[in-house]
Amino acid sequence: MNERLPKPNKLKSKKLIGSLFESGSSVKAYPLLLVYKKEAAIDVDFKVGFSVSKRNFKHAVDRNRIKRLLREYFRKNKYIIAQESSPFLFMFIFTGKNLPNYDDVSKAMEKIARKFEQQIQQNQKS
Repeated sequence: MNERLPKPNKLKSKKLIGSLFESGSSVKAYPLLLVYKKEAAIDVDFKVGFSVSKRNFKHAVDRNRIKRLLREYFRKNKYIIAQESSPFLFMFIFTGKNLPNYDDVSKAMEKIARKFEQQIQQNQKS
């Protein structure tokens, strides 16, 4: 399996980010919040972004480290979340107040992936 996270899969468009937060759904698993939306207008399987609050982490070094950990886990395990057939927009927001390590991030991402799959299955049934 390809473990890359190429540039076309990164969520950078202000229009797409705005529409994601306006009409997207969310899943919360402390210390992460996943905002997602089905988006047929994109030409790749998914676009993903990562965010960390400046309020909780004053130093850019800490924010960048957390985003790097989130990106790394997602890059290695993207098949868990990005396996749906239709294209999705994802935004992972770290809401915790303590600096995590890789194990903390992996547990949170696995938990949020399970919740995301359950919510998608419930939406397909109804």
